[in-house]
This record gives sequence, C-alpha cells and structure tokens, in this order.
Amino acid sequence: MKIKRAARTLMFLVALASMTTLGANQTQAPRHRIGAVCNDGWESKATGSGACSHHGGVSCWKYSDGTCTKP
Repeated sequence: MKIKRAARTLMFLVALASMTTLGANQTQAPRHRIGAVCNDGWESKATGSGACSHHGGVSCWKYSDGTCTKP
C-alpha cells in the first residue's frame, strides 16, 4: 500500500513539474513598436506622431514580434 501511494505521489509530482516547465516556455516578451511603413512604401524607424508626415501617412506600424498593424 505504501509503495503504491509513493508511486502515485511521484507520478503526480513529475506531471506537475512537466506542466510548469511547459508553461514557462510559452511566456512571450511584450511587443513594442519599432517603426512604420508609410503609404508611399517608405520605411521609417520613427515610432511616434509624424513618423511618415512627408510620405502620405502611416500605412502600418511595425512591431517587435514581426507584425504590422494598421493605425
């Protein structure tokens, strides 16, 4: 009986540890704005207001995770 209980406890702890480890690998760094693509195709490293002021405005904002979102 004691051996079965110890085995169940050990299996539970191993399962819990593996779930915790898997969860840690899925943590993502917060994304941040790294630049802009202007309406005329120009790419700018500016991240704020006026980034594409002489290029027809911002087409999309570029982010550190590789995405580009419309303003």
